[in-house]
Amino acid sequence: MRILIIPARGGSKGIPKKNLQKVNGISLIERALRTAIKSKVDKIIVSTDDSEISKITEKYKVIVHNRSNLNSSDEASTESVILEVINDLGQNWSPKSVIGFYQVTSAFVSPETINECFFQSEKGFSAFSAVEFHSFVWEESSNWLPVNHPLDNRPRRQDLSQKVKETGAIYTFPLIEFKEKKYRFCSAAYPVKVETLSSFEIDEQSDLKLANLIATQFESLNFKLSSLNKPKILFTDFDGCLTNDKVKVNIFGKENVVVNRKDGLAVKRLKKLGIQVVIATTETNEVVAVRAKKMNVEILKGLENKEEAITSFLSQRNLSWVDIWYLGNDVNDLGPIEKAALSFCPLDASPEIFSKSQVVLSRRGGDGLLAEIASRLESGE
Repeated sequence: MRILIIPARGGSKGIPKKNLQKVNGISLIERALRTAIKSKVDKIIVSTDDSEISKITEKYKVIVHNRSNLNSSDEASTESVILEVINDLGQNWSPKSVIGFYQVTSAFVSPETINECFFQSEKGFSAFSAVEFHSFVWEESSNWLPVNHPLDNRPRRQDLSQKVKETGAIYTFPLIEFKEKKYRFCSAAYPVKVETLSSFEIDEQSDLKLANLIATQFESLNFKLSSLNKPKILFTDFDGCLTNDKVKVNIFGKENVVVNRKDGLAVKRLKKLGIQVVIATTETNEVVAVRAKKMNVEILKGLENKEEAITSFLSQRNLSWVDIWYLGNDVNDLGPIEKAALSFCPLDASPEIFSKSQVVLSRRGGDGLLAEIASRLESGE
């Protein structure tokens, strides 16, 4: 029997609620669950102390293990969590079982990697995901000294002995050996090599932003926009979404911005899909009203609080936040981003918006964001 444990506590040092942060619109815990379900394992267990993670896990119809307070602290080791799961749930597991764990902070794991790790552990190995490593390594003692090459003779990189680096994503091992030794490399080690992209791990906010950049360029979205309930209204900010967030000012103080004709056409495409576009902006410059008129869209301008203004707008039309999608790029869009049924941001959005948006678009502000949304809806993506 193949048993895969996903440790996913609610707390985190580097990123608050790290396991619930989103990459390309999907939380890290959901990404791990979707990958695990596609793999050839017999049992999936999520060990958590967090009610929100438990709720998400139950949706995927896998086992939820309620982790103890002792093993929910920053000091608890992964091994202690695995042992707790075995003690709580593993009374009837066959001694021939293979057990493993999957760290959800590795956002780009493939089901094939999980399968290969379990296959090797069924042969008796302690398998782990790894990436080939060809760098020259130095360490500090009294002086800086080379670790894997001579000080006085620089070898060619291809002549260095083969090395791998753990990705930290997947570890598997025979159950009986682990119960006896209580550490992950309880039998002969076997690295399952993955591509560099699959080795990326999220620990800090900068990693989360980079993961979203990688995802928008190298993977398809984990859900199709066309599969969701279409909104009645798509609200969009103006500066930084329909423009590149730059402004030209002439000697008379007149401001000019650059807009994208693709967005004007996208409004017509979205209307054919039954979606109205409304601009919501703090801007009061007349250029916004001129552009809104040209696009034939409604505008809410000069807003001090976008969330309150949109709430009032919706109430007057017997609509609510579940009826809308929102596209924003800066901190004054945070309220609507968090409340809308689906939220979008451009590739160059502020860090606060970038980390909260459910979908990071592949274009920068002013590069035709509405056109990208329309295309994804029309193509079934």
